[in-house]
Amino acid sequence: MIKTLKNIRKLYNAKLLFVSNDSSLSTTIENEFDEYFKELSLVESSDEAIEKLEETNFDMIIIDTDVSAKDFEEACSAISNAAPSLPKIIISNNDNNEDIVTAINSSAYTFLTKPLKSKDIKLAVIMCLNQTKRGDKIEFQDGIYFDEYRDQFFKPGGVLIDFTRLEKGFMKLLISKKGDIVDYDTIKNVVWKGKNMSIYTMRNIVNKIRQKTYYEIIKNHSNKGYTIDSPKK
Repeated sequence: MIKTLKNIRKLYNAKLLFVSNDSSLSTTIENEFDEYFKELSLVESSDEAIEKLEETNFDMIIIDTDVSAKDFEEACSAISNAAPSLPKIIISNNDNNEDIVTAINSSAYTFLTKPLKSKDIKLAVIMCLNQTKRGDKIEFQDGIYFDEYRDQFFKPGGVLIDFTRLEKGFMKLLISKKGDIVDYDTIKNVVWKGKNMSIYTMRNIVNKIRQKTYYEIIKNHSNKGYTIDSPKK
């Protein structure tokens, strides 16, 4: 198992969001996964989870039925609305039918019940990531594509596009919004992590991305923001 996890760590540049009011389980998750994920965020409520989802592009989420503020069904619905395509694992105190139905309606990958062994959580996470990310490619014009499994952009023939951290973050944010206009404040908060930057800096990043790919890959909407070119079907 440890060897497998080390290989997975090398393959995945993944970010995990964990939502639970169970301090014991949160400690277990933190101890077991902190070194394997690029980013591990632990929150207690769906409101905190949604705030995190607005700030960061996570690769998967684990939701405990024990959450603060709202009941599980309401919390799961709110999180699903905020990130409908984000892979989910549900953890519950028991296997009652209501929680199972909620998990199914939320398109959860799997449903686990407490008490949990750490290896069971690890296996579920690895299998979920394998099933949801392996081989996923988003293709654009001119043979440009984004390989979600390797978390990299490529030109035809598998030639790596040498994006900077900001350029890559900018592209991934636009892709995650699926054609919706992403306003300047959102770009600043997510890509620049809220740090000071000017509109001219943002335009410079856009121009560099266009130079490395093709001009139409990013579309400007005057005084509104940016969208990504429509991926090929």
